[in-house]
Amino acid sequence: MVRTSRVAPCLFLLTLLISLLSMGLDARHVSQFDELFHNIDRQDLDPQQRIAIRALRNRIRDEQVQMPTNFSTQSHQFVSEFLLCASGILDDQQFHKATGRPKSPQQQLRYELRQLHAEIMRLQRLTRHLNR
Repeated sequence: MVRTSRVAPCLFLLTLLISLLSMGLDARHVSQFDELFHNIDRQDLDPQQRIAIRALRNRIRDEQVQMPTNFSTQSHQFVSEFLLCASGILDDQQFHKATGRPKSPQQQLRYELRQLHAEIMRLQRLTRHLNR
């Protein structure tokens, strides 16, 4: 009876140690998507940019969770989608600092469309205010 009372806590501690080690090893493996997000998030962003980037990250993570399998091609697809959407949020300098390369023409167009949308929204608010 004394022997079983000593073995049970040892087995418990051993399984606890193994699970903690496996969690620690998994935490060191950072995906390309997470690394890209952290590169962008570490920059000096204005509050609206930060909110938009985090909302984008959350949307893409939700899509990743809903996928039945996690192949590298799907991971690359999510990174490409994140880059394209982030290019609409970040200016040229911020994008280059985060990715190490300039925006492609498609990414530049995405940024210009976002800027036009922001200006249209500002003008709509101004006209509503003037119409009161």
